[in-house]
Amino acid sequence: MKSPSSANRPKPTQLTPEAQAAALWAYVQAKVPRFSMDAAREVANRLDLRPDEAPKSLAKRLRIELQKHRVKLKHTNALQAASHLAGFTSWHTNEGDDVYRLTFATFDADLMGETHFRSWDELAAELRSWADRLLARGQLPLGVLTLNFTGQVLNLSTPVPPEKDHPQQSNQAWPLGTITSAIDEQQWLDGASAALEKLRRHLEENGHAVLDGYAVLRLCADSLDQTGHPMAVTASDVVNSELVLLREDFDDEPNSGYEIARGDELTCWHQLELSLRKDGAQATPSVEVTIPNEGAGAWHVNGIRYVWAVETLKPQAYVPGRVNRQIGITDCERLLRRYKLAKRIHGKAFKHHEQAKHVDYLGGPPESYRIDLHFLLLQLNRANLTWESYIENFGAEPLPMTNTLPVGFVFQLLENLQIDKPNQIFARPNLSEMARVDDDGLLRALMSRVEHVRYVTPSDLDEVRVSALSDVVEEFASGLHAQKMFTSGGLQMGDELPHLVWATDAEEFRLAGEALGLVMHAAVMPHLHSTKGILPDVPDMKVWPWAFGNALFLRFEHDGSQQ
Repeated sequence: MKSPSSANRPKPTQLTPEAQAAALWAYVQAKVPRFSMDAAREVANRLDLRPDEAPKSLAKRLRIELQKHRVKLKHTNALQAASHLAGFTSWHTNEGDDVYRLTFATFDADLMGETHFRSWDELAAELRSWADRLLARGQLPLGVLTLNFTGQVLNLSTPVPPEKDHPQQSNQAWPLGTITSAIDEQQWLDGASAALEKLRRHLEENGHAVLDGYAVLRLCADSLDQTGHPMAVTASDVVNSELVLLREDFDDEPNSGYEIARGDELTCWHQLELSLRKDGAQATPSVEVTIPNEGAGAWHVNGIRYVWAVETLKPQAYVPGRVNRQIGITDCERLLRRYKLAKRIHGKAFKHHEQAKHVDYLGGPPESYRIDLHFLLLQLNRANLTWESYIENFGAEPLPMTNTLPVGFVFQLLENLQIDKPNQIFARPNLSEMARVDDDGLLRALMSRVEHVRYVTPSDLDEVRVSALSDVVEEFASGLHAQKMFTSGGLQMGDELPHLVWATDAEEFRLAGEALGLVMHAAVMPHLHSTKGILPDVPDMKVWPWAFGNALFLRFEHDGSQQ
């Protein structure tokens, strides 16, 4: 592959030393929040940029300088940061257009293959050829190819039915390949929707398989939001987005319905059909769908009105921003056409569906935790330690004592100090950092992503309402636990329960608090679960004593009090 001539390469913007430091700080601070502007000035000054220095050489020097400030960047991130320093918008702009931006790795055969592509458009033809090879080898046994987006990786997998006597009788996901960004850029999915639409048509229009997970990508990519707005939805938001299906009987009363399903296409279609079954019936009922050509987009299913939305969570410190947008008539028609194609492929009943969709938000531990410093100081004092002596005695990384610490550091600290109640180390959000709950939308979005409920009440709440509120919270938490057990397969039922069994739990919970004269405010906090007695002890192997999870944290305030 030949590099483009220097005459055709984009020209960088000439930056002053202060602008270089600002560009470096803006990029690095987004990944390492503790990186300061003063540190950026020092690094930029030490680098003393050389005219026309190769980006890889600058990136190597930059990584060395940043390590002096306890900042470790991956090579691709360093290339991006170096290009920002040099006045380019990104590394691939610096290098020109003849750059491999995507890596397609396949492990559907005996040997793993890896191929590089300059664009999604270039990759599209290879995806269709690869899908044909899967079909020829019978590697899509249930007629499903699943897309799962996480970070800067697109995982491609297929559900496989369990063996007859296998203890786990749910379908298992078999990985088939990945598409990853070869460069570190937020817009790496630009062009993915068009390329995957070609793959979808190839699979679905020819009656081969359903491309599950594609609808959310297309809806995010087709958003007309202006990039840069904190609540703008773009293709990269697919990692935190899902379809939501609601039954709304009256189009002039939005938000008056209840939730039928959330997730990707197959899950929502399956739950729709499940909700239409009569009690005790096993057969899928006949489904007739019409779409009015006026008004807001909706499906009229057997005379009942349903609306579709795409919901996106925007990660923030304690409460996610939530963008919920009902899709219009044209998108409803696209989904209906795909539903009919899927029925032709799968027959009377869909052969696969997920219970809960994985999204990046709350799907794993963050990079750092906000800590309750008062609690930490008490634990150090009980161990006859100071911050400095703790670091020295346990050989911990010499970090300053701040209220935000890396995840690994916190976990090791909990174990070193043998803290019995590890969740007390996490700082609670202030009321101003929480969201007032005036409808059930936020709670419904969070229910499948939290495992525990914590709450606080006003200090002057009378004993009668304290007791009543405790019962209300306990009932909601018990329902949440039952839902988790069912969706994880830990609770086996004779007949599959539809999602709508829990559809009204969040609103009933909110209204119960309101009936007690209280207003609810919500946030999410880390929650560690003890693994003692759950995970077996393995000789000569260290087993971490906690499993990561999340808790719904609630503050109840008197209705009408100053917020």
